[in-house]
Formats: sequence, structure tokens, C-alpha cells
Amino acid sequence: MKKSQLSDKQLEEILGQMPKVKDHRDSRDIYQNIAHRVEKRKKMPAWVIPGAALAAVLFLAFILSPGLLGSNYSEQKSMDSSSVDGAKPSMEMNTASREDTANESASREESTVMMDAADGEAEEKSTEIKAMDIANPYGGLISLYPEEVDTETTEILTYAIPDQQVMTVVPVTVAIPKQEGKSWIDSYTETMPMLKEEEWGLTEYYPMDATWNYDEATKTLAMDVKQDHPYQYGSAANIIFVDSMTQNFSQAGIDKMVLTTESEPGIDLGNYGPRKELPINTGTSNRRAYLFLSVEGMPNPYLVPTKEQHKTIGDAFAQMIKGDDNGYLSPSLPDSFKLAQTDQNEDKVLEITLDEDTTLDESFLPNLEAILMTASEFDYSGVRFTNANIDQLGPFNLNEVLALPLAPNKKNIN
Repeated sequence: MKKSQLSDKQLEEILGQMPKVKDHRDSRDIYQNIAHRVEKRKKMPAWVIPGAALAAVLFLAFILSPGLLGSNYSEQKSMDSSSVDGAKPSMEMNTASREDTANESASREESTVMMDAADGEAEEKSTEIKAMDIANPYGGLISLYPEEVDTETTEILTYAIPDQQVMTVVPVTVAIPKQEGKSWIDSYTETMPMLKEEEWGLTEYYPMDATWNYDEATKTLAMDVKQDHPYQYGSAANIIFVDSMTQNFSQAGIDKMVLTTESEPGIDLGNYGPRKELPINTGTSNRRAYLFLSVEGMPNPYLVPTKEQHKTIGDAFAQMIKGDDNGYLSPSLPDSFKLAQTDQNEDKVLEITLDEDTTLDESFLPNLEAILMTASEFDYSGVRFTNANIDQLGPFNLNEVLALPLAPNKKNIN
């Protein structure tokens, strides 16, 4: 609005020209009317207007921001609750924390104790194994060696047991204390039920349902079976019977077996026909090579002799590198095994000179046992190696004459 340009005098003149206004009310009426209004305004409480204004503001805030009040209220309430009951939750949390810490500490201590116990047990077993190795370094080997037993007080018994597929027989050796006054054949037949063929990964074959009688003067072993004996059924049963009996008794000084059926001469052996006798000891060395038969779960392969006999140890070694003709038995010598020369000295020790390309390590230990077992078939008294790249292989000092094993595939029946 523009500021007025009229002077005070001009305004007075203008106002003087306006009509006169008169109030005909009495002056007392005017005073009372004004006094009444003032009194009425004084009767209204002083807080009404500010309170109403505050309520209006809160109402507007509630409408404009509905979540604000609730959120703030919840947070405030939570804080108030914590402040009011703060001592108790704090104590509970501290107690729980201490308990968790204690439990964790106890668990750690328990785990440590268990680990220490396990370590201690493992160390103890390791110590026991080492002690056993020191007491009998030949313990983990395949065959039974002279250093392990006292032949004066120990009976050594070897049983030919069919493998799981009944494809061959495995010679298994056990050692028992000798009993004074008991014959060898009695010890042999009484030990049959103690064999653990299935545990050894072989076929259960013993005890045999037969009656035995040994005549030491004639070196004749008599065997009497029942009419329904199982050795007459099937070619495999016939072959296994003949092979097992021949292997069982060929090293026992027995010359022949006399066979009877319920005291009648002869046994029906199926494809072999009726047999009254089995020749056992032909008076000559077997001269067989030993090959490997691996059985699942067994730490070492079995040493199994070939059916073929060989003229020389060199021929036997060639068979050991090749394996058997049908591939069932594995080679017991690697292709890398090269011989420069084999000789026999005056003490009947087999002298084996290795080719320069032949290297030996610890993995050769089962192969060495196959060599030693094969050498025993050729009536050698021991084996000496020349030009070996190592001095020691297991318990064997390759700079010395190695003793030959007493029997193959030792097992424990205790």
C-alpha cells in the first residue's frame, strides 16, 4: 500500500467534513458493558488456550507422523525398562557369560585330555610295536624263520588250504608247543579245528571228517573216510584233495598215504577214480617256484608254490618273473630284477650276483622272501647277494648269508 501523501491539516479538514456520530447510551451503561466483558474474559483459566494449542500440535504430529510416536515410544520404553531392571539382566548376562566361558574352558580341557589320552595310547601302541619289532624283527614277514622259534620245543605244522575261489591251495603254517608223548599226526589232526581259514581270507576246509593212523616204522599214513565223503564230488574237490594231501605231508617224512572208506580199501575220488594210495615223498626235491596270491584284507601276499618243477634255480626265477600260465598267481619278481650270475659255493649257499641296473628298496622285501622260499626247494643252505645297492632290507643284512625260512605263510591261532 502506498504511503499517504496527505498532511495532518488536510486530514483534519477531511474528517471535519464527515457526518457526526453520536452515542445516545448512558456513560454508565457503556462502562458496565465493558466491565462485564473484562470479567468474563478473566473467568477463563489461563492454561486453556496454551493447553488447547499443545493438544492441537500433538494431534497434528500424530496425524502427520503416525510411526514416529510409536517408534520413539518403543525405544524409550525399552530404554526405561533397561534402566529400571538394568541390574538384574546385567547380572544374568554376566552369569551366563561366565557359565559359557567356564563350559568352553571345560570342553577345551576335556578335549585336550582326550587328545592327550589318544596320543598317549597311540604312542603306547607304537612303543609296543617297536618293542615287538625289536623282540622279533621277523614278526611282520610272510614266512616262518629259524630265529623266531625253538624247533626243539615247537611243533611246526603246515596245512594246504583252498583259496576263496578254490583255484589253488595255499600252504599255511602254525607253530604250537610240543607235548611230550604226543605223536606228530595227533598234534596235526587235533590242531585242525583251531585253524581260522575264513579270517585268513581262505576257504574253510578243516577239520577233515576222517580217521588217521600213522605207522612211523613204514612211514605210512592211513586215512579212513565215510561213504558220503565230500572229496568225490566235482573235479575241483578231487584236485584240491590230492593237492592238499600231497602238500600237507610231503615235508613230514611220510612216504605214502593209504586210503580207505569205512575200513574198505580205496576212496572214490571222482575224476581220479578209486584210489587206494597217494604217493607223498618221491625222494627228490620238489624244485618249485613260489608265486604271489594277493587276498583282500591281508597285509602280505601269500606265497604259493607252482605245480611245475624246475631243473635249475634260474628256470625257477624265470617263472617267478612271468607268473603262472593261466594268470591266476601273480609274479613274485619284478621285470626289473636282473641277475648277472648265480652260483653255489661249497657250503651249498646260493650266490646271487645282481646286474648293475637292478636296484632294491623296502618294497622288494616280499620278493626277497619269495627268493628265499624258492631257494629252500632246491636244497640250498642259504642265500648271499653280491652287488646289491643297499646293505639292509628289513631284518636281512644283505652283506651276510641269509637263512632260509622254515615254512611259508605263518599264522597265529592263539
